[in-house]
Amino acid sequence: MDDCYEWEAFEAFEDEEDCDDDCRCAGCLFSDNTSDTSDYISDCEEEPGDPIQVEHTRKLRAQLEGKDLTPALLNIISAIKAEGLNLPLFLDAVCYGYETPNATIRYARTSLLVSEELPAILERCLRPPRTHNKGKRPVGAKRSLEQFSVRCVKDLIQRDMEKVSVHFLSPPEELTQEHLTSFDFAEFIELVKSEVPLLWDFLDHTAYSQKQRARNSTKGSDMVTLQLLSQSQYTRSHRRGRITKLWALYLKACGLSARAFDALHALGVVMSHKWTANAYGDLSRTAMDEARLEIQRSPWIISHDNVNIPMRVFSQRLHNQSHFISGCAATIWVLPREALLPPDTNLSFQQYRADKCGEPFSYGDVLDGDPVALARIKKRHIYHVLQILLQSPDFVDYASRNHDLFKPPPPVRELPCGPEYTVKQFILGTADIEEASYEGNDKVVAEWFRQGGLDSEEEKKKTGMARVIPWIGDQMTVERLRGLWRYRHEEFNSFDRMDYLIPVFGWFHLVMAFANSLHKQYLGTSAGIGGLQQAFDVLQRKGLQKAETKGPFWHHLDEALHHVSEAHLRACWLAVGKVKSLTDLKTKSPRDLYDLAVKLVDENASRKAIARLEHLPESNRDHVKRQFTMFNHDVLVYIELTDAIRNGDVGRMEDLLPILLMRFGGGGNSKYTIEMLELLQGLRREWPEVIRNHVRDYCWLINRSGKRSGFLPIDQGQEQNIRDIKVTYHSFGPGATWAYLHKVSPAIPTLRALQRHMDSEFETITRGARHGVPQKELDVTKLTDQYVKSGLHVYDAGRQIKSAKNKAEDFLTKGVVDLERLGTIDTWWKSRSYARFTSQDWNESTQSLAGQF
Repeated sequence: MDDCYEWEAFEAFEDEEDCDDDCRCAGCLFSDNTSDTSDYISDCEEEPGDPIQVEHTRKLRAQLEGKDLTPALLNIISAIKAEGLNLPLFLDAVCYGYETPNATIRYARTSLLVSEELPAILERCLRPPRTHNKGKRPVGAKRSLEQFSVRCVKDLIQRDMEKVSVHFLSPPEELTQEHLTSFDFAEFIELVKSEVPLLWDFLDHTAYSQKQRARNSTKGSDMVTLQLLSQSQYTRSHRRGRITKLWALYLKACGLSARAFDALHALGVVMSHKWTANAYGDLSRTAMDEARLEIQRSPWIISHDNVNIPMRVFSQRLHNQSHFISGCAATIWVLPREALLPPDTNLSFQQYRADKCGEPFSYGDVLDGDPVALARIKKRHIYHVLQILLQSPDFVDYASRNHDLFKPPPPVRELPCGPEYTVKQFILGTADIEEASYEGNDKVVAEWFRQGGLDSEEEKKKTGMARVIPWIGDQMTVERLRGLWRYRHEEFNSFDRMDYLIPVFGWFHLVMAFANSLHKQYLGTSAGIGGLQQAFDVLQRKGLQKAETKGPFWHHLDEALHHVSEAHLRACWLAVGKVKSLTDLKTKSPRDLYDLAVKLVDENASRKAIARLEHLPESNRDHVKRQFTMFNHDVLVYIELTDAIRNGDVGRMEDLLPILLMRFGGGGNSKYTIEMLELLQGLRREWPEVIRNHVRDYCWLINRSGKRSGFLPIDQGQEQNIRDIKVTYHSFGPGATWAYLHKVSPAIPTLRALQRHMDSEFETITRGARHGVPQKELDVTKLTDQYVKSGLHVYDAGRQIKSAKNKAEDFLTKGVVDLERLGTIDTWWKSRSYARFTSQDWNESTQSLAGQF
């Protein structure tokens, strides 16, 4: 060759002595220690042009264009033979089989390795072209090249597996809710793709064929490919279980059995069952440590309720019998920073209460009612009546449905919402203590203080002197706590006297009591048109004949009340509008519809309308219209209460307290009558403003989603936690012991958050976290037609209700009378009119009330 002057310029190109293992220079890429020959130029620090050898080969190819190369090839083969070599030995010696410092040989070798012709040469060696002669295709170098390719691929996979392994590592300290719920599968996939594209492409082609890729427009293979990679990494080392741990905790939280768990562990999909059980314990300990920290630095409240779990056995023995266990579960609710009370609140609260507790609130003011609050309630009733019309199918295309007249009235005391106002919850370890008795509640309170790290003498003194703890529960829980607070009024110090305690009933149980009260009042019989029993029969609603406090009864009753009330109010719209169909009202303007709604409330859903009907001469009284006017008013109060709770307007809830007091008083619900009296006493007499605001804003409702319609009562949140303890995350089998329940309970918020995170990552959230609700229109329409046909809401002088069982008693009027006549208020007041001790003797040890009742 006459280009030998170029050899010297490329001696450094093949000098690899100073290169490290990760070098991407051309010399390293084309040495026999690496097999990646595709992109050596793009990986260099500087973007070089084509090597001189490539340019030289191109020139030679151009010169040989159209020439017969047979003579030249024969001469070269003859020359090789003359030297005692053949073509394999020659290529072996040139391609590093023989070490030589000769620049000419090195240049020739580089020309081959960097040539554009090399891929085609290898391809033809793998699959030689057919000759013109008939017969089988030449074997070529298929066997050798395939074996060589396998070795290259193995080396590449080994290199890429080790390179990407760092991203699959999961140290034990990362087992936290924040870490588990922050894993983004899409981002992780892109990270792995960018770092090991060759390995990813290999696994992707293993899992997904080209025909599938062309046929499936939505289904992808990324998650399958990632799972293959995750299983391979976990098989190499259990420390590379970042995704494996997620699957283990998620599937265990979803209730996967231990047998199925072992099978998936053998496949490398999940961690072992033992690891997962231990992880539950670690999550619980982490949650409890965080809970104790939050108790010291953040505002918080607490709720607790009983847990009843049936324990069943398959082989009965004297020591192994099916039985029913009762325990207690509690939740610490960490409030936003705005809820933090001033440091001197405890002492000022005790002093204020001591000064004001000698006199009850004014019952006369409750009877007279606040005209401003009553006006607000009426506007809300008008709004609900309008919404029933606008949300009916006949008004779907009403052009002015967004008119200002149809907007809700301004809120009274609406709680703020958003991510910064969501509460954080910590479920405490479920305790094997019943809380139905005073003794049980006393033990339960001590247990929660112990779990919260508040049981030391120093913390007890701090609780008694500096803390104010609202304690939320159902009516029985609050009654027991209030009883403890009273029984301990002569103890030596404020902690023993429980001066820190503010018992607050849960509004969820109050709503259930309200629904049961309506059920008791308006049940009637199957023959009484318009009553609840007749509606249940027509709509085939089973299990609603008798009021219950357990199971899905309230859910079914709540739905039924909304559907029955909607049917009654639709019938009222037809009556006041004097039309045969709601469609006929679409011709009216927004002002006309609003005026009709006012008329509907005034004549068919108000206490004044009831009074007008009652003051008519007996012969002119329409007892049917009076009863269902009363029903409309009462059920609108129920609708208003549930709507206020859902939207977080505690001011609207407070407006309804006098009505609730009269209802429970007249309906024979003495327990909630006392709760209404206690709450009114606190709001109107014994609580300073800072406590009143704190109870209203932070002790009635919580919001865990940040949405405006995401508010719920605290005791409902507690019931949901109990559901998870009893059902969702409960282990059924020999391991279902109190010790297991105690261990798992604090981990439930983390498991719940992980489930929701994984559902959203894999889009299984489209299945929904709640059951689907069937359309109600057929049910409501059927009832509406009956009520219109019977003329329930059209005045008919002298109409009577024949059966006494179908006559509904006026609970509100009865409540006004009975609260004073039966001495309910006097009895309530006598039970709490006593002087509490104010001494602070911390030398005496704290005594438990256990065994004193």
